[in-house]
Amino acid sequence: GSSSEGDFYEAGNLAGVLGAPVIFLCVNNQWAISTPTHLQTAAESFAAKAAAFGFPGVQVDGNDVDAVFDAVHTARERALAGQGPTLIEATVYRLGPHTTADDPTRYVPVEDLEAARQRDPIARLRTELEASGLWDDAVHADVEAAAIADIDAAFEKAKSTPLEPDAMLDHCYSQDTQRLARQRAGMLSGLGDQDAGGRIS
Repeated sequence: GSSSEGDFYEAGNLAGVLGAPVIFLCVNNQWAISTPTHLQTAAESFAAKAAAFGFPGVQVDGNDVDAVFDAVHTARERALAGQGPTLIEATVYRLGPHTTADDPTRYVPVEDLEAARQRDPIARLRTELEASGLWDDAVHADVEAAAIADIDAAFEKAKSTPLEPDAMLDHCYSQDTQRLARQRAGMLSGLGDQDAGGRIS
């Protein structure tokens, strides 16, 4: 869906003109909210759109970790060598809703979804690693435990980090515009009293 926005074409054109060292990675999950790909573009692929910008476009199986790695590696080498941008289209299939307000059962064919689940990239990678002797249940348990510990530690650190209620507005601009300053003031004036932990009473 984003590739139908003007920003996509403006960025691609400018990158091509400047020969910018940019990698555009388009994750094509076959749906623009509820609009299927064939109703989103008449192009053969999203990667093909790169030709209009004057740089290469490649299409890869987004469920294949090795294929994605190789495509990104090649694009990175091109960029570092001063050869300009690359557009990579990674084809996948969206396995869940677009948002919490979306009900994909109204438009996603059940058989397509079930077929896509069989190509789940995480399960696919695990199978490949197990076949290579690089993964087993014990390794999985260790990695999972370490990941959960890292997440828990980060969560506790975030909870204990003081954060002003208007912090989300701090990096919109180098300096607040008049409009943003009014929004900030309105937000702060409407919050009421807060305790030492920043909780609104």
